[in-house]
Amino acid sequence: MQSICAFPIFRNPPSVYNQQLINLPTSRTKSRAPRTYSLRTDRLAASLEKTRDALIQHQTPTSFKRLIARRTGTSFSDVAEIEEVPMLVPKEGEVLIKVAFAGINGGCETFRARGEHAFTGNRSAPFFTLGAEGAGTVVSVGLGVTNLHPGQHITFIGGAFSEYVVAKAALCWPVPSPTPEAVALTISGTVANAALKYVGKMQSGDTVLVTAAGGATGSFAVQLAQAAGCRVLATCGSEKKAERLRALGLERVINYTQEDVADVLCTENYSGKIDIAYEGVGGGFQATAWNALRRPGGRLLPVGYISEYPHVKPDTRQKKKQEQQRGSDLPPSAELFWSGKYYKSPDGRVAHGKVWPSDRADTLTAKKEVFEMYFGSRGGTGGKLDAWVDQGRNFSRLEDVTAAVEYMLTGQACGKVVVQLSD
Repeated sequence: MQSICAFPIFRNPPSVYNQQLINLPTSRTKSRAPRTYSLRTDRLAASLEKTRDALIQHQTPTSFKRLIARRTGTSFSDVAEIEEVPMLVPKEGEVLIKVAFAGINGGCETFRARGEHAFTGNRSAPFFTLGAEGAGTVVSVGLGVTNLHPGQHITFIGGAFSEYVVAKAALCWPVPSPTPEAVALTISGTVANAALKYVGKMQSGDTVLVTAAGGATGSFAVQLAQAAGCRVLATCGSEKKAERLRALGLERVINYTQEDVADVLCTENYSGKIDIAYEGVGGGFQATAWNALRRPGGRLLPVGYISEYPHVKPDTRQKKKQEQQRGSDLPPSAELFWSGKYYKSPDGRVAHGKVWPSDRADTLTAKKEVFEMYFGSRGGTGGKLDAWVDQGRNFSRLEDVTAAVEYMLTGQACGKVVVQLSD
């Protein structure tokens, strides 16, 4: 496969590389007047020089490994493979990053591998990279990047299942250190804040139901709702998760393996009084949450539907879909989620299929808020938010990513599943 590397860094010795790419000629013959190069060309040469120096300083190898897929298939494990490619050079507006940790999003990686929903373009692609958010250290910067510098720690979005990655500087976020917690904040924490505050319009005194509350984004949602002065109900699938959720002082924690969620909501007088449901399970859980919303004005925020993902056995998946249809007038979970549909029932309940704000400025503000709640602002106001990182399994190399995706899809993880890719 042809390399996507813009320039084959150090394929030749540095002196030869310097002659080929940095020292631009001034004339082709002795009789020709010196050629004048544009300022843009000079800036490009300077950028390449800085990139070369940064690579030398950081002892960056001439090649690296990453996970890619050359076709779509039935699952992540069916298509993922490791390839070694020449080191990349960041283009204008990009940065080269050494990846320390990568986050696991089982649903997105499954549909990315299958070429479904938002990833249909993968079906015709010669190859596509895998992974979403990660944390690492900037190695070098491309032309026009002034807000980031080599040696700076950041989080980023895109192609994180890789030892090194090139990312758009605009999608990078400076952090004190590239930790698993920083990875968890990048998407899982940000979407919880963006959905609850900017889409769901969460207010103090609201009653908020969070399903999959022991997971990556649900664990953020319960904390954010509690911090906003809401009454928080949480569902989860194990006693280990339930104990950790109870330790937060939530109003009610329901372990659905021991109690029926619909029965609890009904008998304890919550049914019809839920202002916001932050829902990530789908199937019968989504129907239960929808039916428990206040009429009018209740808001459903669907952030996933893991009980209906392709990894679930067909008979179980069909049962979940049948459960969803009973007593629920909602569109199917996948349609609601991927199309970003806005649905309003005759009795005034609302389902926001698109849980990201329409205004990108609100998303950036939501991201800034969760990072400051965890790390602290310049005023030192940190520690108001905990980032749950799963400790059930240790994934510490690129070869472990497939196992990490499969583990996340089991539903056993408590918090964000993260893979370590470098020290």
